[in-house]
Amino acid sequence: MHTKLSIIIGIAAVLCAATVFAHHGTSISYEMDKTINVTGVVTEFDFSFPHPSLYFDVKDEKGQVVKWGAEFLPTPPVMRNLGWSKITIKSGDTVVLGCHPSKSKKPVCAVQSITLNGKAMPLGGGPGAPAGGQRGQRQ
Repeated sequence: MHTKLSIIIGIAAVLCAATVFAHHGTSISYEMDKTINVTGVVTEFDFSFPHPSLYFDVKDEKGQVVKWGAEFLPTPPVMRNLGWSKITIKSGDTVVLGCHPSKSKKPVCAVQSITLNGKAMPLGGGPGAPAGGQRGQRQ
């Protein structure tokens, strides 16, 4: 009986560990070798796992509003260490994103840099970050 319980606990531990170390590949979804600039008005900021998400409206060249979504590459704890919280970005804020476009050509991107109401915000290093390890608005 004790051996069966040990085996079950061992299998559960391996499965949990695999889940913790599993991660999606950013380059599968986004063109990490390209950067676009997108300006819009925030409709929602979801500061949650696995990566925070930003939803915003962008006016296209015809003046039509296009709903966009953006995924932050740092996790919430990393962003918290840089001063971010769930109320850092609010509905109605203006954002300018330097981001990696979706390979699907949909209005979705991975955030590389962000300017919030005219202020460059820190995102730390990581995939797609400019040389030097800091992500801020590039001019």
